[in-house]
Amino acid sequence: MTSVLPRKASSLADALADPTGVVRLSVIGTPIPALPEAIHSLQGLEILTLNGNGLEALPAALFDLPKLRVLNLFNNALTELPAGLSRLSRLESLTLGDNPLRQLPDDLARCTGLRELNLANLPQLAFAQVWPLITQLTALEKLSLYQNPIDGLPDNIGQLGQLRILRLFACRIKHLPASLAHLERLVELDLRANQLTEFPFAKKNFPVLRRLDLSFNPMDGGCIHS
Repeated sequence: MTSVLPRKASSLADALADPTGVVRLSVIGTPIPALPEAIHSLQGLEILTLNGNGLEALPAALFDLPKLRVLNLFNNALTELPAGLSRLSRLESLTLGDNPLRQLPDDLARCTGLRELNLANLPQLAFAQVWPLITQLTALEKLSLYQNPIDGLPDNIGQLGQLRILRLFACRIKHLPASLAHLERLVELDLRANQLTEFPFAKKNFPVLRRLDLSFNPMDGGCIHS
């Protein structure tokens, strides 16, 4: 029996011409207005990076890749995602930052294996719709929401008890909910360039915190309470 060696592809055309063994596909800075339906032929794909390609639409067939663990769609022209995201049952990392997305599919909440989610710089996204989805992703370890006008965090942010990295740079945040103190596994908390006048938490709330950045906020000092 002939074994198939895993391989990486850097051209969409080459990967689709011979999908055998392709586990990683990285296409960056190449004009691709729409991803073809044939993407479903890459049944062994585990990591898909499509950054800065001008993508305007995704086929639902993208969500029929049974082994996909990492999906990176940063810096495209996507205004929406098709339904069916939760069919990616092995998805661990999803990057959607820097797109003109207006909403996210409700089944994001059923992507319960997600450990990393990047929703940075999505100024048209209605976070009132998105927060109830995010707070159900209780396996999240890294959440990046920087450069969004979210104003504040939901009261139940503390449900994300596995979070280790939370990046909220330049989000216009004025107040922090008390449940933030439930995130005892935080190692990094980035709150730069917000509108905070205080940080009402003590060191004991974040026993493993190594980086807390409160710079460029209108507050006295920037130290965590003793």
